[in-house]
Amino acid sequence: MTYNIKSIKEEFKNKGIFYTPKELALFIKSFLPNEVNEIYDPTCGDGGLLEVFDDNVIKYGQEINEEQLLVAKSKLINFNGYCGDTLKDPGFKDKQFDYIVANPPFSINWEPKDDERFNGLLAPKSKADYAFILHILSKLSKNGIAIIMEYPGILYRGNSEGKIRQWLIENNYIEKIILVPGDKFVDTKIATCIIVLNKNKKDNNVLFIDDNLKKERVVEFEEIKSNDFNLSVNQYIQEEKEIINIDPIELQTQARKHFLNKLRAELEFD
Repeated sequence: MTYNIKSIKEEFKNKGIFYTPKELALFIKSFLPNEVNEIYDPTCGDGGLLEVFDDNVIKYGQEINEEQLLVAKSKLINFNGYCGDTLKDPGFKDKQFDYIVANPPFSINWEPKDDERFNGLLAPKSKADYAFILHILSKLSKNGIAIIMEYPGILYRGNSEGKIRQWLIENNYIEKIILVPGDKFVDTKIATCIIVLNKNKKDNNVLFIDDNLKKERVVEFEEIKSNDFNLSVNQYIQEEKEIINIDPIELQTQARKHFLNKLRAELEFD
């Protein structure tokens, strides 16, 4: 059985949890190297993101819902599962990963409590998005890469989220931001974004990609800083609109000509 938001507990509808279709899982995978030996998903659900990796890849996944975790265990090969709340009770504590994929629940409530993962940077109680991101960052090895599906609001929201975003940018952890158009999920038409974290970047630029417009742009740190560390793709990539140049003198001449032709026709009729 394939799980999605319509086939699991009704309460999940209010928790920002969405089934990741295979097309989107493959898109997320495309930002990783071809050779992956191990992969970790901190909110793995029924294993949709891990399922697109070959059987010989060792898979690690944590899931709060035991029913979904059992489904993941039944269909994934080389899978190590841990049941529990990732933010309260993280599994695989003594292990770090070169590669991580994640589609954490969007903007759910959580109980902020600082530990070594968060470095004193606590996401707001009503929006745990950056708590998941900081958890993922803490699980990355020194050369690790993480591909995270997120709600676009985290790219521009302020207050504590803005401070965390600034910290991530200033520490040069963000490599790419990809805007993903709506209609990619079975359960919702919400637009999303993908954040690529890289602990071993070669420069301090960020690559912005608009998957809808099929356009991309490399943006330097100073420009991002001048925009108050806003990472919204629309801030840096705009849709080109056709510009029609109108000559006002020509327009006036044509209007006068049209008026005279009309007047002449009426006089000839009289």
